[in-house]
Amino acid sequence: MRKLFLLSVTILFSLLSNNIFSQNNLEVKGRLALKEGGSAKEGKIKLYEAGSLIQSMALDRSGKFSIDLQINKDYIFEFSQAGYVSKKISINTDVPEKYRDKAFTPIYFAVDLPQQYEGVNTVIFSQPVGIIKFYTQIGDFDYDVDYSTEVRNKIAQAEKDLAQAHKDYLEEQRQKAIEEQRAVIAAKKAAEVAERLKQYEEQKAIAEARKKAIEQAIIQSELEKENLRKQQEENALRRKQEEEARLQAELLEKQRIADQQRIQAEERAKIKAEEEARKRAALEAKIKADAEARKKATEEAAKIEAERKAIFLAQQQADTERRKQEDNAKKQADLLEKERIKEQQRIVAEERAKNEAEEEARLRAANEARYKAEADSLKKAAEEKALREAQEHERQMALLKEESEIRKKEEEANSALLEVQKQARLAEERRLSDERNKAEEAAQVQAEIDKQKSLRKDIEQRKINVLAKKTAKEFSEVKRDYPKGKTVEEFEKFGMHITRTIAIDNDVVRIFLKVKHKWGGVFYFKNNQSISVSLYNVELKRI
Repeated sequence: MRKLFLLSVTILFSLLSNNIFSQNNLEVKGRLALKEGGSAKEGKIKLYEAGSLIQSMALDRSGKFSIDLQINKDYIFEFSQAGYVSKKISINTDVPEKYRDKAFTPIYFAVDLPQQYEGVNTVIFSQPVGIIKFYTQIGDFDYDVDYSTEVRNKIAQAEKDLAQAHKDYLEEQRQKAIEEQRAVIAAKKAAEVAERLKQYEEQKAIAEARKKAIEQAIIQSELEKENLRKQQEENALRRKQEEEARLQAELLEKQRIADQQRIQAEERAKIKAEEEARKRAALEAKIKADAEARKKATEEAAKIEAERKAIFLAQQQADTERRKQEDNAKKQADLLEKERIKEQQRIVAEERAKNEAEEEARLRAANEARYKAEADSLKKAAEEKALREAQEHERQMALLKEESEIRKKEEEANSALLEVQKQARLAEERRLSDERNKAEEAAQVQAEIDKQKSLRKDIEQRKINVLAKKTAKEFSEVKRDYPKGKTVEEFEKFGMHITRTIAIDNDVVRIFLKVKHKWGGVFYFKNNQSISVSLYNVELKRI
């Protein structure tokens, strides 16, 4: 029976018809595959004979190759590709003399190369991961099951380390993608915040510019008003000074004229006194007239001073009224500016509140959409799970029905076999008494025994087919329902105690069954194929 080798290299040996067997050489075919979805287009195969390189082959995208090896040689196949771990397979074609002309079964195998990662020790792969040689027990080439367990364990450990390194690499890439996505989202959010801040700053700058312009205008207006007030005060002061100067000049002029008139009067009086001393009455009248003139001049001066004071008081009242009006105008302007600033702040606050309300509504809508999508996803998953459970229930019921029929037929076959055996004993007893019918009866009994054995074999085959149908579905679900690695389960079913061991290594699924019947029989299976207890134990040790 050909063996299934599942370690780091998948090797499949097929029994083919004689018309495709090779004679005087050994035909080797296979395919190079790269794990993690790589392409074998750049892959290379080097063939060594007795340690010397004799051939190097480049592969296409399919990774397939075919080569004939000469008999009685020692070959090493080396499979490599940049970025991946290289592997070797040893094939020794030495055969005994009597098998030199025999046609040998072609060897088919597939080599999976894992990616190379730093920190993973792959020195073990400098040794062959598998050895193929000739076995006289089967008269053909087969896999060396006695190949060092330590080497295989190291290879298995190295492959686990590489698989873990690949998982770590994928996780690192996933985390990197998440971080990049988070960075993009954060950058986008920061850009949105920056844009909103920019708009707010622009609006704030516009408001401040407007405020500054208004303040500047107010300052300019105040300056202009102050300049106008100063100009008016200067003009008023100048006019006042001019008026005072004019009035002073007029008073001085009037005083001068008065003094001149007085002097002239005195001179005339003197002259008259001198000339008309004797005219005392006339002189006294003149003196009286002069006194009246001086009185009149004094009264005129007092009148002018009163007029000047009245003008000054009126000017002060006008200035006070003007300042009062200017203060009222300034207060009114300040009140209007405060109202305008308050209105501008209200508009900015309403705009900000509006933007925040829109952002909150958008986030609420996004959250509602996400919650709805998650609810729909959960609902769909629950419906799919219910459908799968219903289908699985129907399948289990059908299998139970078929297994029940098989058990019924098996019981019938056992009963028939017991009856046949009883008849055989009776026939043996009759053989002693009736020698003439011995040959005929023995032939009939043997035919019946062969028939029952054939029927039992058919029943066993049907049981295997039922088990195959059952596990075919399991193979498609195992990858989904079980983790990678080794899983052991024990359960009772149909009167049998079943121990199931499931081994998942990347895309390879292996299911081992140990079936113990109540009547004591124990059977072993690997992927629905019956195997021996020794092979069962060896395979479990390799996991």
